[in-house]
Amino acid sequence: MNLRDQLLQASKRASAVLADVGAQQRVRDSGYSRIDPVAIAEGGGVPVMVRPLDKLLGAFLNPEGSPGILVNSQRPIGMVHLTCAHELGHYFLGHETTTDEHIEYGEGASPSERAANEFAYRLLMPRWLVVHVMKQKGWSLTDLPRPEVVYQLSLRLGVSFRAMVWSLRSIKFLTLPLATQIAAHSPKALKEAVLPDRRAPAEGGDVWVLDPRDQAFIIEPRAADRFILELPNHAGAGYVWTAEEASSAGFAIKPVVVDATRHDLESGPVVVGSSATLSYELEPSAAATSTDAIQPLGLTETQPWNRGAPRDHVGLRAHYETLVEGLSRGTRQRRLQEAR
Repeated sequence: MNLRDQLLQASKRASAVLADVGAQQRVRDSGYSRIDPVAIAEGGGVPVMVRPLDKLLGAFLNPEGSPGILVNSQRPIGMVHLTCAHELGHYFLGHETTTDEHIEYGEGASPSERAANEFAYRLLMPRWLVVHVMKQKGWSLTDLPRPEVVYQLSLRLGVSFRAMVWSLRSIKFLTLPLATQIAAHSPKALKEAVLPDRRAPAEGGDVWVLDPRDQAFIIEPRAADRFILELPNHAGAGYVWTAEEASSAGFAIKPVVVDATRHDLESGPVVVGSSATLSYELEPSAAATSTDAIQPLGLTETQPWNRGAPRDHVGLRAHYETLVEGLSRGTRQRRLQEAR
């Protein structure tokens, strides 16, 4: 089988796996926008082990027909997801044991590695899922040349920034020159650009820029992630945003103050009270990030002195993702059930 046929087979196999697990219906009905490769592996009886590795991103192990996946816990979460999907590709494509130090393979990589990578891209970033998230967020193809939009898209699909760029290129949403230009941007700089303190999150955390359109999703952050909220501004009519529901879930909200000394003078002077949106930073407590339950992050816009005034409500939801070293949770549960 030539390389083109192997890549086509990998793409079709990924589509078939997504159909088997009902991925489209889950996304449509539940609000989740990320394909979970660990859950797919567990559902297929393939154990997943997460642990620190010196050089490897991951490995597919298949001794005597007993397949398993090994993933490096010391990589950013988007790369962890991509690595797991890549190793899962080796499994579904019938490959032998292999170890992987890199995922971004070029033309010099072996056909089996390129096929596993094609499987991973089509599994985690199928065209229908990209279109769904873009539609919900109100993004069009004209927004994709903006690196910050591609970065936010990558968060909602749970993949790395670079993987998102090249997936958009593969489905012809970006030209090659434009994809090359966008991929050259540093994710660290993209994170710093939207934070009031201009400091990237610790421990490889990400920065989510959320607005009312994110009510369509259950976002899946990690404990080190930070949140910037962009909310409608009706302060001129006496409305303020309150966060009783978010506060009860362990989140604090504070306004983002515009620093005029950092304002881009070419874009004009800072005009107080004219913005159509207000920016807030949402800060979770340690207790909020450690629960496995979906967190309701409701915010309400009210006129404090007028209880009868119309109220606007933004109901965001977060389900924190945890990456525990050792056997994945589903693998442990499966083995406990088998031992009974």
